[in-house]
Amino acid sequence: MTSAEIRRRFLSFFEAKGHVVRPSDGLIPSGDPTVLFTSAGMNQFKDYFLGKRTDLTRAASAQKCLRTGDLERVGLSASHHSFFEMLGNFSFGDYFKPEAIAWGWEFLTGTTDFAGTHKSQDAARCLNLPGAKLWVSVYEDDDEAVKLWKKLGVPEARIKRFGQTDNFWPANAPKDGPNGPCGPCSEIYFDPDGGVHTPTSLEVWNLVFTQFDRQSDGSLKQLPKGNIDTGMGLERLTRVVQQTETDYEIDLFLPIVAAVRALPKGPKAKPGDATVAERAIADHARAIVLLLAEGLLPSNEGRGYVLRMLIRRAFRFARVTFDLPPTATATYVSGLTASVQQAYTGSPHEALLTEKRAHIERAWGQELQQFGATLEAGTARLDEIMARLTPGQAVSGEEAFKLYDTFGVPLELTVDITGERRLSVDRAGFDKAMAAQQKRSRAGSQFTGGVFVGEDLLVRAAIKPLPPKDALFVGYGHAPEDLSVHTMVRGLWDGATWATEAREGQTVGIVLEQSPFYGESGGQIGDVGTITGAKGSAEVVQTTWADDVLVHHAKVCEGRLKVQEPVTASVDAERRMKISRSHTATHLLHWALRKVLGPDAVQGGSYNEAERLRFDFSSLKGLQEQQRQDAEALVNERIRHADGVHAAYMGIDEARKTGALALFGEKYGSTVRVVTIGDYSRELCGGTHLRHTGFLGEFTIIGESSIAAGTRRVEALVGGAAVERLRQQQRLLHEAARRLGRPAEELVVGLEELIEKVKQLDKERKALQGELAKVEARRLVAEGKRIDGVTVVMSSMRHADREALAVLADAVKTALREQGVVLLASGDGGQVSVVVAVTPDVATRVHAGQLLKAIAPLVAGSGGGRPEFAQGGGKDPAGIPAALRKAEELVREALATTTA
Repeated sequence: MTSAEIRRRFLSFFEAKGHVVRPSDGLIPSGDPTVLFTSAGMNQFKDYFLGKRTDLTRAASAQKCLRTGDLERVGLSASHHSFFEMLGNFSFGDYFKPEAIAWGWEFLTGTTDFAGTHKSQDAARCLNLPGAKLWVSVYEDDDEAVKLWKKLGVPEARIKRFGQTDNFWPANAPKDGPNGPCGPCSEIYFDPDGGVHTPTSLEVWNLVFTQFDRQSDGSLKQLPKGNIDTGMGLERLTRVVQQTETDYEIDLFLPIVAAVRALPKGPKAKPGDATVAERAIADHARAIVLLLAEGLLPSNEGRGYVLRMLIRRAFRFARVTFDLPPTATATYVSGLTASVQQAYTGSPHEALLTEKRAHIERAWGQELQQFGATLEAGTARLDEIMARLTPGQAVSGEEAFKLYDTFGVPLELTVDITGERRLSVDRAGFDKAMAAQQKRSRAGSQFTGGVFVGEDLLVRAAIKPLPPKDALFVGYGHAPEDLSVHTMVRGLWDGATWATEAREGQTVGIVLEQSPFYGESGGQIGDVGTITGAKGSAEVVQTTWADDVLVHHAKVCEGRLKVQEPVTASVDAERRMKISRSHTATHLLHWALRKVLGPDAVQGGSYNEAERLRFDFSSLKGLQEQQRQDAEALVNERIRHADGVHAAYMGIDEARKTGALALFGEKYGSTVRVVTIGDYSRELCGGTHLRHTGFLGEFTIIGESSIAAGTRRVEALVGGAAVERLRQQQRLLHEAARRLGRPAEELVVGLEELIEKVKQLDKERKALQGELAKVEARRLVAEGKRIDGVTVVMSSMRHADREALAVLADAVKTALREQGVVLLASGDGGQVSVVVAVTPDVATRVHAGQLLKAIAPLVAGSGGGRPEFAQGGGKDPAGIPAALRKAEELVREALATTTA
């Protein structure tokens, strides 16, 4: 039975039991910034477990997961992975232990009792494993679970009671917390020899019964309704079904391991270490390919850092164990990508991997190309550090951080390398150095907090009842009556508590029954405006969401506002129009970039304010000038066509079938809003838009830059702001033409002529500077001092920059015609320039770079260089005399020592 068949049977079995089969969420979780990656099947159902959503009571999924907590065990262990698939069935206050236990046994064995006398009606959907090779564990106090297993006929000898460390979720929750939902679990094990709790036993399935709410005093309060959350690794289950000794021999790994074994090997390959390396590379390859397929790119932060670390760790295994030649990088990348694609042929991931194949190889190859140079330098530096240590000692956290920060060597890679030498790494010291750097990078930044901090304010618990989220905002329309709504004040938050009244001068958060104000989300800033009642009014300066409720950040500017009183909420209509221009322009820009760059230009985020926008997208290289012009032209062409902009609500599956683009990281419900422009742009979007593109007026790109590895940012202006920008550029163009004395259309030709003239004058200047330097050099040599047979020339010059000093120093060396040391300094314009030049026959006695380093602090500066030449600078011209005296002392000492 293949892994694809096992996945299909699992989902089909639970669908027959009334579960809604949900497709896998991405490895980058939708709408959940609290975690880097999806690590369990329950992640996409958090809102159901928390009671925020109630449109689903039973679900099942085969979820892509990524975990890096046990990374050092990957390759060494038979079943630890970074990427894996988790099969799970879930109940949100519906069924509980009896069904979860009974169905778990039924799916695995195809029977409804331990003896196997009652065959399942869904046997074709089951795995039909021998029940005699299964045993179960339960939480030591969970008598209910024990009774349910016995009811199935499982002998007591095959039921083991374990403590809260092993059979409670979260582990040790009754004793240590955290407070909140928790519960016991029951695990199902497979033992190929039919034993119980033996070294050959393999945990297959974990059934979690969330039935308690842990209180602050440590007590466990029974929840009104229990939830079921189960997880079963597809790889491990396939290993059981296919009867292999390790996960790496199942069909999901066979083509990948084969591709690893086929990699070119160098003369320094280590066959004895091949097994661990093969497994680690195969494991990481799956994670790398699937992360790249989702649009993630390597970087030095967050998710991108994890991806970079996996790429570099896998490559190092290939280099160290197989002595993979540097010229084989392309073969390495293409071979592994193809093998992962082959492993998932016929799976739900096949289409994505096929579509993104070229992008995956390009991004992976570029990262390895960049890593090649830093790896050699970084590992060489680490070798130097380890040479000073003995087995059992640790590389300091500061050194490990420097390897990461300067050489790009991930901490995990340093841990791997040091472990091979029986050394360790001071992780706490590394974390401390990392925290210090982050603190430095934040220094100088100013953060101002509003009345609220996002989801931290629990509005719905304090104000009951409130309409559902979808019914709160009523301001999508364009008519004046859509932006001014009669409503009621439902809550007033003064920053510390819920008040019944707010008076003039107070800053408050206002909750309304309904509101035309758009709350900041989806990259669009929130609306501003006024809230006016019979006895007072408030100015709204920002609108945000908290606990799925619109909160209006406002200052009472007249009289007072009171809870349960009617008010009129009015949006600043002109500002709303300007913001809508930006949001519609963002959709047009997204379409244009994909048309110019291809489908790999995936949106990574956006920010829309009044007639100004920024748009982040994935790209391995910068936007070329012609591409920028093409994208801008495409947007303006659609503006001139005045294409209609329409919004419609539909099911998420229907929206995907229409080709609507969704933003990675955003969470979407079962019903979504789709914004369509013309017949070419279709995106899932909750923001406000224009009625047609003609209202945009004008669009111009004002900047393009890199904000992270593989992520670019375009900034643009629209509407009146864009027109004013173009007018300003036109004024500058005409002014430049006027000063050049040419018509505007001849400006480029005139500039080219001027540049050529400047180049010629600079060439003449340098020639003259050289002639003058020769004259000045003869004077300086004549004034030089003889020290132990060496002519030493040291002088302070006026009005000379570093380039002029270097030319003069070279002329002095030529004029010497014998052994000599030259040190020239200048304090022009409050800045110090210093140059040191030493003739070759003296460089072994007086090192120019070391001499400069020694005197630079005296001019509040720094510098360095080679034995024969060095240069530097400082900020204290008054220190030049002292620096020259110090330099002469050091030269005398060096020459005296070498002569002796």
